[in-house]
Amino acid sequence: MIARWMIVGFVLWFVITLAFRFVGQDIFTTGPTGGISWLFMTLPFVMFALTFVLLKLFRVNPSDRAEAASIFAVPGLLIGIYEINSFQFVFPELAQANLNQPFAALMFACYAAVIIAGIVSSRLQSI
Repeated sequence: MIARWMIVGFVLWFVITLAFRFVGQDIFTTGPTGGISWLFMTLPFVMFALTFVLLKLFRVNPSDRAEAASIFAVPGLLIGIYEINSFQFVFPELAQANLNQPFAALMFACYAAVIIAGIVSSRLQSI
């Protein structure tokens, strides 16, 4: 189970990294109508729902869901260390707009949502 969730987590976080790398400058914008506010309001909920669906789709035993979600978040945390440390190289367009701190905060909000989804779904035995 551990290896499967590490792989799933790595693939998901790598895809998200690539998405922010190539189209992040279009949605991760500042200002009164900027995408940062919308991302902070929606992306953690999307990650919560996605984690919940994946746990159900892979038929993870309810007693193992919190552990699976935590393992699922680990690759993102490891990738996130590199992304934050090398932000100018990984996300050059976002670095020009000085968006490294909001990006890091958004990443960690999403990691928390993934872990909380695992905890919540492990407590909901009937779902």
